[in-house]
Amino acid sequence: MALNRYGYGHDIMAWLIRISLTMLHVFGDSTCDNGNTWRLSNFTYPPSDYFYKGRFSNGPTWVEYLADFCHIKDINYAYGGATSDNQFVKATSGFHSELIVPGIKQEVNNIYLKQITASNNSKPNFDRILYIVAHQGNDYLNQPSVNPRTVVGNLYEQWEVLANFGAKHILINKFFNLKYLPRPPKNGRLKYVIKNLLSRFITRLHNAAIDFYVWLFRMKHKNVKLYILPMDKIWEEFQKPSVKKELGITDYENPCVVREDKGNTTTYTVCSNPGQHFYWDYIHPSTKIHRYVGYKTYQIVTAKTGN
Repeated sequence: MALNRYGYGHDIMAWLIRISLTMLHVFGDSTCDNGNTWRLSNFTYPPSDYFYKGRFSNGPTWVEYLADFCHIKDINYAYGGATSDNQFVKATSGFHSELIVPGIKQEVNNIYLKQITASNNSKPNFDRILYIVAHQGNDYLNQPSVNPRTVVGNLYEQWEVLANFGAKHILINKFFNLKYLPRPPKNGRLKYVIKNLLSRFITRLHNAAIDFYVWLFRMKHKNVKLYILPMDKIWEEFQKPSVKKELGITDYENPCVVREDKGNTTTYTVCSNPGQHFYWDYIHPSTKIHRYVGYKTYQIVTAKTGN
């Protein structure tokens, strides 16, 4: 089994994926943004002294690792700060949430589809494109009272838009358990938001809604391959001693990069052992975690079942 430059092996199914898929189209938030929000902020946020080339981490994101594992290109429409729909919950980024970014609905409809319909090129070869619609909870962080059924319903609409456009391969994700986030600052909004979301069992409700809409989608679109990335199960895997040892992660509770705001001054502190931290900042995992998720996704899309 050959190893690629990210350290994971490729099995025989890799040859199948090379034949069938040649492109990723990515819609999502900061967990898969490869620099779109950074460029929108005129290359100021996230600050490049502490984050890797516009990623909200210390290296590539999981969709970039996935593209590498599959030896295919990726076109990324994801923006850090994106919600399911900017008209439902405002999507913002920047040092003080001053930067308005597209929601996932806007990424699909206002950016991707407009670009495609405005071009003179023929329609994409849908048999060779994997569409990724990734969401990791900005709706809940920005507006903790929102109903998960509505959030997932917004995402479902985008699966439908892509399927009706002609997509044959779509990958979505379940939500990880918020209890595994690092300990938030004692004084700050994040602590109270996470406490509120945990008390409302948001992860369980969100994933139950995912299950329902997956069933509905598969009933209506039998010709579309819908892949499910089980972030909830993967986050449980990270708790296993064998996985911790494999990754060399020793700190699951404290982020490596800590931001502190005092008046008009923002400072960052970076840990001395970045390779051992699960989280890069309070809500974004390190690139080691992205790589692991990317490989898990690679296994899913190269499997026969796609589940």
